[in-house]
Amino acid sequence: MFAIASLFVVALAAPPTDVGAVPDPRRAAVPGPANQTVAVDLDELERILRESPLGKGLAPVAGGLTDDMVAQRAEAVSPSLQIKQEAIERAAARVDQAIVSFLPTIGVKASYSRLSKAAINFGGGASVAAVNGPSEGVAPITVGDCPGGQGQCALDPQGVPLVITPPFKIQIPLNSYSLSANLSVPISDYILSLAPARKGTLAARESAVHARDAERVKVQTDARLAYFNWLRGIASLVVIEDSLQRTQSRLVDAENLFAAGSATRSDVLRVDALVSSQQSAIADARAFRRVAERQLAVMMSEPTRAYDVGEDVLAPPADLGELPALDDLIAEAQTNRLEIRSLERAADGMHENIRATRAQYYPRLDAFADALYANPNQRFFPLSPVWRGSWSVGVQLSYTINQSLRTKAQVRELKTQKRELVLQAELMRRAIAMEVAQAYHDRERAVTAIELSTRGLASSTEAYRVASENYKLGAATTNEIIAAEGEQVQAALRAVNSRIDLHVATTRLLYATGRLNPRSKPGQ
Repeated sequence: MFAIASLFVVALAAPPTDVGAVPDPRRAAVPGPANQTVAVDLDELERILRESPLGKGLAPVAGGLTDDMVAQRAEAVSPSLQIKQEAIERAAARVDQAIVSFLPTIGVKASYSRLSKAAINFGGGASVAAVNGPSEGVAPITVGDCPGGQGQCALDPQGVPLVITPPFKIQIPLNSYSLSANLSVPISDYILSLAPARKGTLAARESAVHARDAERVKVQTDARLAYFNWLRGIASLVVIEDSLQRTQSRLVDAENLFAAGSATRSDVLRVDALVSSQQSAIADARAFRRVAERQLAVMMSEPTRAYDVGEDVLAPPADLGELPALDDLIAEAQTNRLEIRSLERAADGMHENIRATRAQYYPRLDAFADALYANPNQRFFPLSPVWRGSWSVGVQLSYTINQSLRTKAQVRELKTQKRELVLQAELMRRAIAMEVAQAYHDRERAVTAIELSTRGLASSTEAYRVASENYKLGAATTNEIIAAEGEQVQAALRAVNSRIDLHVATTRLLYATGRLNPRSKPGQ
């Protein structure tokens, strides 16, 4: 009976087994008298298991918690899933940014300036000389007042007026107003960068969508596994509490036998020590159940409370059907798993980013157009405080040598990131191959375990029946009936754990092969 308490600890420490669907045999062969095998009806064993304290403790209750409910609630409030959703929004914003960056650039500007005083004076000189300077012996022509005060005149050496030269002075307006608009069209970007840049950002968004969906599957799977782990705690607690009641009854019997002289003090102490061990195991089981309940509450973002069982864990899960060979399952998983799709699309996006960045190696060609409405407008001479409009159009070819050096470094960095993504995808493929192989072989082991646990339950049930009859006839000791009872308890616990393992394995196998992938909604 000491093995009952230790079995609880082992059941909590051992990882659950991955399985798929199992055959449903209706009869099992168990040892009988004289090493003969006796056919046992498994339907009858199933009925006995469901009517036992363990079966009643795991019986589903209307409105109780199921694995589907836990998965849905955990998905609805999962922070990690929300983070992945925000990553999609960020990637979508980058798509918009990439498209906007290639639109023609349109700018408008309004300005006002106050200028310092200035003027251009063409008539304030004191003399006028020939272009090549005055000739030798020839008096220069001078500029002076005309007779009668009529302005200034060019005078010969004798002072006779030759040309009337009125003053010519341009006043520059002190207030300057302007309204301007410009248009720039990146022609070279349309030819070299637009298509790869758009493809790269779209691939990044698809990568984020796959990562979000993969996280959704993981959140649901983790929630289901936590639910089945909670069921293990309930089963262990029910088994240990039921065993404790029987062991306490056996302790009373042992004390009575000791008082009657039919048992030793050692027998009483052994049973009493077993009672203490089981009480300690119950405390551990209750703590484990509370932790498991808190884990479910945290996943579902709700206050911690005692949950009722709503899942018929003794019933087999949905049949997976006939599974293909292991290599085919691995190939299916590597095709379906969204983690690999996310990495592959991220690598595709990085490749397109490399193509778009390489466009910076070439000269840049831009078309431009400018319109100006100003007072005064510098395009008109002389300047006058009048609103006038002007325009200009053209093309511009530019090239910066330093830009080529920066582009080379950027392309090198992007190539490194792409190689990292390719290697991460390869690591993921290898990990998935091992995950599927582990689940595949664990399934085979679990099928055998379920069959053996069913046969073991039949054997222990028959052994306990025989021991009980012998005990009534005085042909069996108290230790023998306790041992037979302990074997029956362990067999029942193995039987229910094997069924929980079946649910766990079904979930893990579906997850490993990518068969739980959600269908993306339109627009996602």
